[in-house]
Amino acid sequence: MLRAILIILAGLVTATATMAGSPFEITGVRIDAYGANVTKAREQAIRVGTLDATYQLLDRLTLPSDRLALDPPLIITEDIAEQLVAGIEIANEKRSRSRYLGDLSVTFDVQAVRNFLRAHNLPFVESQAASVLVVALWQNAKGRPVLGTDNPFAKVLERPGFQNHLVPLKFAKENLVLDDEEAALKAWRLANFDTGLLSAMATDAGVKEIIIASAKREGSNAVRIQAQRVQISETGIESIVDMGSFEGMAPFSARQSQWLAQALFAAADKIAQVLDTNWKHQAIVRDDMRQSVRLTALYNSLPEWQRLRDALGGVALVDEARLDALSYDGALLTLNYIGSEEQLARRLAQKGISLSHEDIGLVARVQ
Repeated sequence: MLRAILIILAGLVTATATMAGSPFEITGVRIDAYGANVTKAREQAIRVGTLDATYQLLDRLTLPSDRLALDPPLIITEDIAEQLVAGIEIANEKRSRSRYLGDLSVTFDVQAVRNFLRAHNLPFVESQAASVLVVALWQNAKGRPVLGTDNPFAKVLERPGFQNHLVPLKFAKENLVLDDEEAALKAWRLANFDTGLLSAMATDAGVKEIIIASAKREGSNAVRIQAQRVQISETGIESIVDMGSFEGMAPFSARQSQWLAQALFAAADKIAQVLDTNWKHQAIVRDDMRQSVRLTALYNSLPEWQRLRDALGGVALVDEARLDALSYDGALLTLNYIGSEEQLARRLAQKGISLSHEDIGLVARVQ
């Protein structure tokens, strides 16, 4: 057993954290360019779209206050943006002899982006938060909450891009199999924060937070979403926080068949951005917060040690976990990491590992 543990310890290295989606992927960037021919137009559209996506990524990973504090300001050129890209995809392509249009999705090279931001001393978020379940309610003409397959808000939240936010949004899909009467009853229970139903949904989805989001039309090209954030524990609802209302407007040029989806997406994206900003204030990592601590990892079995090893290796904050001593039920490590101890504890808790101060010092164990 001891030999097996030593072999496993030899493989303790830092790895990329598992993500629900990827915050390093930007989707749905509209591109539209002209050129001497369609090939030139396509090249120009991609270069401009990639630059736009890079600035969107910067906005996602960093805080405006940190960007404004840079002297000189950070300026990204088209050439710099291209160096940070791992791959692109284009959907909904349209072209003429001299014009090219489409929807661009850009996947960025994670390590290249990290190196770039660190080289410019710009603090950024290293990883995603735990997912939040979103229940999409649509207010009908009578002002009653509606679930069901014809819910336009639900269709918008099914888009995979919401999983790429710093706080990934999981869409609650159970309602799509209900008949009208069942859907009406469930919608009413959700709108009134039914503890049993919300607790069951949180357990099934593996989340601790649910957002009840109720959308309605406002005028000819706008919608408004009212959102409440519900914290769930093993004993039921812990708290309900009113997030406020979020307006979404479609461009006046939008087609009649598309304006509602565009307006709903705009409003829902504002909710995602609020969640992302809150997470950035909690989790953003600053290079001047480098720590080195002695950590005792306690375990009762080889599988428990494997979980501890994988958790420490899967936290991007950890630069190095060096083995100093070993016994059959514990290991003494020197842990070098970036950020605060609270941030480290939060990341490990997401992986099922508790971090606490005990008589023997800082201790990590499987929850």
